[in-house]
Amino acid sequence: MKKKRIVHLLPKRRLLKTWLIMRFIVLFMCVSAMQLTAAVYSQEVKVTLSVKDASFESVIRLLEANTEYTFLYEDRHIAEIGGLNLNFRDTDIKIVLDKCLQGTNLSYRLMNNHTIVIQLGVAVDTTKQKAPQKMSVSGVVKDVKGEVLPGVTIRIKNTQLGFVTDIDGKFKFDFPKQDTVILIFSFVGYKTQEFQVKNDKPITIVLKEDVTEMDEVVVTGIFTKAKESYTGAVTTITAKDLQRVGNRNLVSSIRNIDPSFNIADNIDIGSDPNKLPDITVRGSSSLDVGVRDLQEDSRSTQSTNQPLFIMDGFEITLERMMDLDENQVESITLLKDASATAMYGTRGANGVVVIVTKKPEAGRIRVTYKGSLNIEAPDLTSYDLLNAREKLQYEWAAGLYENTNANQTQELWDLYNQRKMDAERGVNTYWLKYPVRTGVGHKHSLRFEGGDEVYRYSVGLSYNDIAGAMKGSNRRTFNGNVFLSYKYKNLTFQNDLQVSSNRSYNSPYGTFNDFAKINSYWTPYDEEGNLIKVLENYYYNSLNRRNFVYNPLYNAKLPSKDESRYTQIQNNFAIEWHILPELFVRGRLGITSKTDRADVYKSAKHTDFDNYSEDDYGRKGTYSYGTGEAFNYEADFTLNYSKNFMEKHQLYVGLGYNFAQEKNEFFTILAEGISNVNMDFLGMASMYEKDGHPQSSEGFSRRMGGIANVNYTYDRRYFIDASCKIEGSSKFGSDNRYAPFWSIGIGWNLHHEAFMMDNNLLNVARLKLSYGTSGSQAFNSYQAMTTFKDYGGSSYQGWYGVYLMAMGNSDLGWQKTKQLNVGAELEFFNGRIRVNADYYNKVTDDLLSDITLPSSSGFGSYKANVGQVANTGVELGVNVYVLRDTKRDLSWLIGGTLAHNKNEIKKISNSLEFLNEQMSSEDGGNPSFMYEEGQSMNTIFAVKSKGIDPSNGKEIYIKKDGTETYTWDAKDKVPCGINEPKIWGNLNTMFRYKGITLNAIFGYRYGGQMYNYTLVSKVENIKPYDNADKRVLYDRWKNPGDNAFFKGVRDFTATNATSRFVMDENTLECRSISLGYDWEAKWLDQVGISYLTITGYMEDVFRISSIKQERGLSYPFSRKFSVSLSVRF
Repeated sequence: MKKKRIVHLLPKRRLLKTWLIMRFIVLFMCVSAMQLTAAVYSQEVKVTLSVKDASFESVIRLLEANTEYTFLYEDRHIAEIGGLNLNFRDTDIKIVLDKCLQGTNLSYRLMNNHTIVIQLGVAVDTTKQKAPQKMSVSGVVKDVKGEVLPGVTIRIKNTQLGFVTDIDGKFKFDFPKQDTVILIFSFVGYKTQEFQVKNDKPITIVLKEDVTEMDEVVVTGIFTKAKESYTGAVTTITAKDLQRVGNRNLVSSIRNIDPSFNIADNIDIGSDPNKLPDITVRGSSSLDVGVRDLQEDSRSTQSTNQPLFIMDGFEITLERMMDLDENQVESITLLKDASATAMYGTRGANGVVVIVTKKPEAGRIRVTYKGSLNIEAPDLTSYDLLNAREKLQYEWAAGLYENTNANQTQELWDLYNQRKMDAERGVNTYWLKYPVRTGVGHKHSLRFEGGDEVYRYSVGLSYNDIAGAMKGSNRRTFNGNVFLSYKYKNLTFQNDLQVSSNRSYNSPYGTFNDFAKINSYWTPYDEEGNLIKVLENYYYNSLNRRNFVYNPLYNAKLPSKDESRYTQIQNNFAIEWHILPELFVRGRLGITSKTDRADVYKSAKHTDFDNYSEDDYGRKGTYSYGTGEAFNYEADFTLNYSKNFMEKHQLYVGLGYNFAQEKNEFFTILAEGISNVNMDFLGMASMYEKDGHPQSSEGFSRRMGGIANVNYTYDRRYFIDASCKIEGSSKFGSDNRYAPFWSIGIGWNLHHEAFMMDNNLLNVARLKLSYGTSGSQAFNSYQAMTTFKDYGGSSYQGWYGVYLMAMGNSDLGWQKTKQLNVGAELEFFNGRIRVNADYYNKVTDDLLSDITLPSSSGFGSYKANVGQVANTGVELGVNVYVLRDTKRDLSWLIGGTLAHNKNEIKKISNSLEFLNEQMSSEDGGNPSFMYEEGQSMNTIFAVKSKGIDPSNGKEIYIKKDGTETYTWDAKDKVPCGINEPKIWGNLNTMFRYKGITLNAIFGYRYGGQMYNYTLVSKVENIKPYDNADKRVLYDRWKNPGDNAFFKGVRDFTATNATSRFVMDENTLECRSISLGYDWEAKWLDQVGISYLTITGYMEDVFRISSIKQERGLSYPFSRKFSVSLSVRF
């Protein structure tokens, strides 16, 4: 494929230059740090100093920063010394001090070779004078868990004298005796504490963590904002929340907490661990479909409507999200409205999921382990198939054994009698049991962490082996990371190296539905125990068709391979420079490299090759091999300024710049002719695919942008939040690559008003309003470009031809989503009742779709911005503490959430209008996927039905003009329902008493419709020689006068899309139940254990629905059971 290359957003020469400058800066910082460290421990007491109009106090700070000395003085003694102009180079420190104290009544002396004391009076030679009276203090510093804290800074109040605790958290030092001595203990991540020394007895200091609670801040992935003055609609999920709601994966856990994070219920893929779910946040807003998509009866909504996933500031894929170790996650923030997502510019329209991983805690080395045993049991309760006797009754009623030819009829009767005899003697094979199993998997997570105020580290390892409900179905993932943090004065360096490796195995048993349609009167093995290859090869004259049925176990028992794997290495590096207490800058660079591989091998004995001719006999046995690579990098630079002034004013300003590049490629080849069935190796193939060629795909894109964010709060009551981002991407037309995205929001903390101060009923009342825009660019890298493809080897006079694949569009721009959000946060009775409510109106303009071209152009369509979709909805969440007694460790929480979304297509392209007309004229058992203005993207189109005529068993259809007919006409298709509930949400409860915690989470859906595919495929469109749902026997029309839901039992005409199968869906499901116990026994401390927790989980416990249908067609659903152990040393 030849493509017009992209105009690079960053010239290669400039990018190389920038990269070299960044490397030089990092190298310079490291060298400077080593030089300063060397100076501290040097025995030379010489300094280089140059200051103008400086105070003596600032000179002391410079000397302390660049020498080994600590100065001890009283602030009032040196407060008046200023206006110093010094310029010394490699000068003895005594000369510098003499110059500074010249003309004052102060002197200095050296103590302990490390401390210089500034005092009143004449300098004293400490080598000849008796030492002054001293006092001593000693003790140990611990945290609230009893862990010792090394490296804690201890300073005497009103002096600059300081010391630190040793590796065991202990301290002991002497200092000049004073009347009042107050020690100040400070440590990064802990609250500063003061202690007055009254005697020389050892003391124990307990420092409390100074961790801002997750419900007090909002982590956006770019800036961290105070929740009290934040106008965006967000949901914050803590590590404790994740532990409470499930033990499967992060995606399911988010869905169990916030219903706006919606996972589509896919009855086809069931609980397949190797399939990714379809996810939307606040509805679908993209129409990434064209003529080919709709004709193939599919809609590619997964990639274009799924939210953006950000981990520690850098984008990750949904697959990486699914494979993450939840024990390494500190918090998850779901950003939903424009005020929250506008800062992500071109990527934020579908919502943003921000993941923050755990950072190491200071102190001695800590070891945390969590392991779980996980069981997946197949859930086949939705299947209600005919047994052997029932299937024979249905076949007889359907006339399968009748024929006008007497000889054929007798032959059919003999076949029926033989099958009946087998059924009478007990042959009733339950085929569904063969491809399934009770999968037993296990998961382990191990973490080491420690450090002090300067240096911190953590090492995390995890392994997750998921054993699926189908035999041979597994997903095994290894994750490892090393996090290092180093603090030097006002600089903090962080580096996080992450390695992830995954290997996935698909079941050799193929599609689960292949087993569901096998008749129960057949057996997979003969009388001698040999596997039967062909179960039936018979021509039914009454149906004018030969029924050739393979045993689905045959291929499953052959040597085969269907697996994929990936290895991903990601390194995130960050530097923070706290220039002032209120100002800091941060730079981050993330580099990700990923390799993929997929292998599929079919043995030469596979039934796919049975129809090969003698000439193609040598082609039996195939091996498909695919390999791919991806390399992405992303960098950003942010400046953060936060200042409180004049008591009532708070200002926050954030500025940032980012750029990123994404590159990927994938290749696939298919080789044939592997005669040895046991050689599942590509090199054993004798040829490439006949009339085939290698397949490939690749993508390359760049983006860059700048962002500004401002937040102002007055008196903690009124606040305004505004952001703007200008971003460009190479994915769009050369004339429309840059676009602005912005948001503005206002809020009112009603509870801070004077008239609310003494209100004991309403403790928090926060009202918010925001409006803004965000974009979407989850599309093909070359959609705006004219692309060509060669004819694959065909040439004319030595020239190879190419043909047009897609027309370019230099004006192609972003999908822009405008969103209005009105929200309220309320708390009553000191937090016993919490209510969160949001209303949103979300309109996506410039929707990407296809435009039809005239046939004379030689091409059917091209991409353009010509669509509009609106989503309007409400979200409500309520949590109530029925009981809350912290002294007795007793609490009972009941909560619920509700979500409603209305989706409407406002405008579509003429290409889709033409396609709707085409689809409305086609037959089919499934409802058509059509997009019409004024309808929802999830509208079900079918022909209206009055039901089954009791007199003859035929269906009565209602035409568009209201008349009735027995003839189905595709032109009579009309909207018959919406495949989306009117309301959906979660119900949860948590009860805790003395270390025992019980959690239960339920999900519900109400008011939507669903097309019951099971009734069509397994009752009416079923072939009489295949097994079917029991309703095919008991509920179909048989005799005149029968009031039946289904057509006549002998009516084999195809059932097309009809409103008869559009049914109201109301569902209640128990998603998770967990019971845990936290040990607090004294013996734990004696063996060095900080905490020990055992938890049992049940997931997908039960499901009650108004619709009875088979679920898990290609792969069955499963129930999950697990037991986990968490321990920390």
